Amino acid sequence: MLVGLCVAAASVAPAWAATVKTVRYRGYSLHVPASWPVFRLASDPSACVRFDRHAVYLGDPGSQQRCPPRAVGRTEAILVEPLAASAARSGAGPVAVLPDAKSAKSRDSIGELTVPARGVAVTATWGHHPKVIERALGVDSVPAIAAKASPAQVPARADAFAAAASRGAVRSDALNLGGLGFDTCSAPSPADMAAWLATSPFRAAALYIGGANSACAQPNLSADYVSAESAAGWQFIPVYVGLQAPGSDCGCSEIVPAQAAAEGTAAGADAATQAQALGIDSGNPIYDDMEAYTRTASNTAAVLTFLDAWTTELHAYGYVSGVYGSGTSGITDLVDAQGTVTPDGAPFVEPDDIWIADWNNEATATDPYVPAGDWAAGQRLHQYEGGHIDDYGGVKLDIDTDYLDGATATAGVGTIDVPALPDGTFVSYAGKTYRLAGGAPLYVHSWAPFGGPQPTITLAEPQWQALSPVPVDGTFIRATGTGKTYRIAGGSPVYVSSWAPFGGPQPAVVVDRWNLQNISSPASHLRIVPATGTIVEGLPSGKYWVFGSGWRAETIASTSAVGVADTGLASFLESAAVTRDSLSGVAKRDPTLRVVLTAGANAPAFKSFVLELPRGLSFSGSATTLAERVIVWWTASGKPLEAAVRTSHGKLTISLAAPTRKVLITVASPAMSATKALAAEVRGGASSALTVIVDAINTKHESQALTLDPRTS
Repeated sequence: MLVGLCVAAASVAPAWAATVKTVRYRGYSLHVPASWPVFRLASDPSACVRFDRHAVYLGDPGSQQRCPPRAVGRTEAILVEPLAASAARSGAGPVAVLPDAKSAKSRDSIGELTVPARGVAVTATWGHHPKVIERALGVDSVPAIAAKASPAQVPARADAFAAAASRGAVRSDALNLGGLGFDTCSAPSPADMAAWLATSPFRAAALYIGGANSACAQPNLSADYVSAESAAGWQFIPVYVGLQAPGSDCGCSEIVPAQAAAEGTAAGADAATQAQALGIDSGNPIYDDMEAYTRTASNTAAVLTFLDAWTTELHAYGYVSGVYGSGTSGITDLVDAQGTVTPDGAPFVEPDDIWIADWNNEATATDPYVPAGDWAAGQRLHQYEGGHIDDYGGVKLDIDTDYLDGATATAGVGTIDVPALPDGTFVSYAGKTYRLAGGAPLYVHSWAPFGGPQPTITLAEPQWQALSPVPVDGTFIRATGTGKTYRIAGGSPVYVSSWAPFGGPQPAVVVDRWNLQNISSPASHLRIVPATGTIVEGLPSGKYWVFGSGWRAETIASTSAVGVADTGLASFLESAAVTRDSLSGVAKRDPTLRVVLTAGANAPAFKSFVLELPRGLSFSGSATTLAERVIVWWTASGKPLEAAVRTSHGKLTISLAAPTRKVLITVASPAMSATKALAAEVRGGASSALTVIVDAINTKHESQALTLDPRTS
């Protein structure tokens, strides 16, 4: 259908095609405009086979062809090559000569015609004048040209971008950070790459993997090529030359504003297909090449709608989204679009990385077109020098030069940079703004308390996923508006009424008080109460407390405890029991120990009792049925292990697996009152297996002491 549109739009051949000449190759004849140059590749192997100019190329494209740094757009051009050579290359990888434009919204075309009787394969491209190709090839219409290559298998969409990206290790080397890269529109030969790897400062190279306006032939590019060069030490910048802005200067196929979202989605899907065909798997970046354009309200809207859909679709396939653009047009529009919404009211989806075209000859990621805080977490490439010839190891290439401080690709599953960001940094993700405190993002509901909008770093999905779910223990935060200060323990803010217990004022991150007022909201990244197993030291009392599900009980000293103010602890429910570490040797002597825990007359109805067992004791077996809730954790890691209990004749038997470390067992019974208590029997044996039996008994003891059998205490 789209080809038909092209034909209808160009029913009359242009004036330059009026005079025709006949070109012959291996007995096959073409009838092309007389003005077209003819390149015989056998005698000129360095000639660049490119489809952005009117020409005929005869022969097998050479592996040493010398191409310009970039060629954008397609027009009417023809390549005729030996059928055997074409078939051999096609067998080497899905991308053989020219990356296909499979986007359903592309309005230029590429096709292949095989002529077995003459032993040739014909690759033809057309832009606005497909009838010129019809006449040259002697076909009734360009739809008669078979697809040049079978479409690569479309990869499955990834429901979780982070899951796809996390399969790769976090990059620890510096080959793509603070280094140099180059781009030339046709992948250099393996020999050229080896020479440059040994002698040049470059460690990354652009690869033009496809797109409606990808213009250069790629005789070297295949999955084997990418794998071998990646193993040799090269990293890559995958480039997809998709539809361009309306009215672009390159004469390229352009975005139709009314179809921009669909076209961006199609481009993202096709880019993922082309990348996977080359062995560049999810987790890697792909950069859309958006050439310079005139910024008008309509052009900007079309480009941003296209790029929003591009990024969304790439994320669906598990890829990092990148955009190449001129500092004066595409990059400026992306900067201005941060924090805005699309016409349908959804937050604009920003690309993860940007590639700034600003030929200022400054080898740095800093650029005047991009504020310092935007895409600042290792998310920038800078093309700082335009087309020029460099010579390394006796190999000359016409290149653009890039400074790299952003995502580059490798063969296989990609690796994602997740740089550490300091507390106080403002970050943006999925259209929302946060401030980092203790490595966690706390929501910024309003800029007003911070003096207006602040520099903000846009995070890629893997960077967002790498953040802590709650601030790390010991972090001090101060709420805007109230000025109240809190210290984090187990993810929960504990009020600090005075700096005296902490030896004087401490650094605190100012956060939007919205997070304290809406502490149950996922956006706050705070817990209402400290996580189960959290141990704190009350200051200045010096008492140690362990937290359960909404309560705290006094415990023994621990080096992992977080210092918090006693006044802040008062807001958390205190249990009626205390813990003791007096059971040493139980496992060896196999005694029967009866522990009686009693509650005071004025204690709350909900009671929690904590029994601590010494190092060397362990549990085995499993728990069944549900009578009481039992929480077990070990103090070495604070990780909870929960189990139910079994009841028999009013007794609760706990039998579960746990490591042979110091273990805390908590038995909580909402039915307990001031006239009830718990009695626990601890039985140990030579096998170091214990059974804890908890029996509800009636007593009027008012003591809260832990009574131990004197034979084993």
